[in-house]
Order: sequence, then structure tokens, then C-alpha cells
Amino acid sequence: MRVPDKYVYPGTDVLINKFGCKDEKKLQRLEMLSTAGNLAHLQFYPLNGNFDFKHLKDIHHFIFQDIYDWAGEVRTVDIGKGNLFCRVQHIESYAKTVFDTFFPLCYKNRNDKKKFVVELANHYADMNALHPFREGNGRAQREFARELCLKCEYVLDLTKTKHLEMLNASILSFDTGDNSGFVSIFSKCVVPLTEYKEYQAKLTRSLLILSEDDM
Repeated sequence: MRVPDKYVYPGTDVLINKFGCKDEKKLQRLEMLSTAGNLAHLQFYPLNGNFDFKHLKDIHHFIFQDIYDWAGEVRTVDIGKGNLFCRVQHIESYAKTVFDTFFPLCYKNRNDKKKFVVELANHYADMNALHPFREGNGRAQREFARELCLKCEYVLDLTKTKHLEMLNASILSFDTGDNSGFVSIFSKCVVPLTEYKEYQAKLTRSLLILSEDDM
């Protein structure tokens, strides 16, 4: 017997939303459009927080506030992709074990990139297993990780990876506890802030030279 899901319109798999849209494909487009602007805003104005569970919830709320009434709220139903993510009754206690050490250990190892990446990967994997929201966990946790990296003087440049690579790393970690996929991804995507600024400066100079050549 299928357990009723209060988050979807009766008889469908479509999430109840502020647009009243009951077409799954149209909702996906609406969600993409409504969240893209909020994610772009966070690139310039990261949310202030203590890198705790509340901080993650605030980020989720900011991203999805225009489309879901429950944005930023902990889910009340069990969800999974193959295997179940953290059960509802354990979310708060598991979140405490994740976030009590997440930022402190990353910050402690910020001057050693290899150690920093391992801490980031291990805690990111735990945050993924937590999956505290009904939808939008990936976008919220990636933004959380990006802001944490900035605080530790790194840039998390996920353009250096692909969705499938992130997905495979998530599956490997969640199904087997092997976080090597995340370590591999973050090793190339985590860039010291000083190096990133130097690269951006060189790119800007190159673009200026090219534009002058076109004059």
C-alpha cells in the first residue's frame, strides 16, 4: 500500500507549489527559472550563518522560497533513491553529528588543501545522506559547501565537474560509504582563493587585449 505524501497533489507525483502547476514538466521549468535568480544572488551575497543545520535550512529557504511553502523546513516523510535517506525521526540527531564537526574540521585544515578536501568530502557525503528536505537537497548542499569553502579561503568551482560525476559519487558514497568519488571531485574543484583571483585577473586582461584588437 502506497503511503500518502502530503507534499504532492492527490493522485500525482507533482509537488504542491505556489504556482498551482500540476504538470510535472512545466513545474520543472518553473522551478529552474524561479531558483536560478536566487542562486545567482547568492553568488554575490552569500547568506550569513554559522555553517550549522540552521544555515543549511536558511539557504534552502532562500533558494526555494518563491515556489514551495515548505522551503527551508525539514521533511516529514521518508524519501529515498534506491535506499532510504535518513529517516524522519533521526534527522535532527543525525544533523547534529554532521554539523557539529563540519565547519570546525574544515576550517582547522584550511591551510592543507588535501586534508581540507578529505574533510569536505566526508562531511558533504554525510550531509547528502541526511537529505533533510522533500526536494532541492542537492542545490542547497552545493551552495552550503560553496559558502563554507569561501569562508576557508577556497573557491568551489563545480564547472570543473559534471552532473553525472557528482551523481555517481553520491551513489557510491550512499550505497557503500566510499567517499573517494567526492574526494576526486573536490580535489579538482576546490581552488585556493588566491590562485582563483590570479586566474580571473589574467582572464580579464586577456579579454581586454582581445577587445582592443577588435577596435
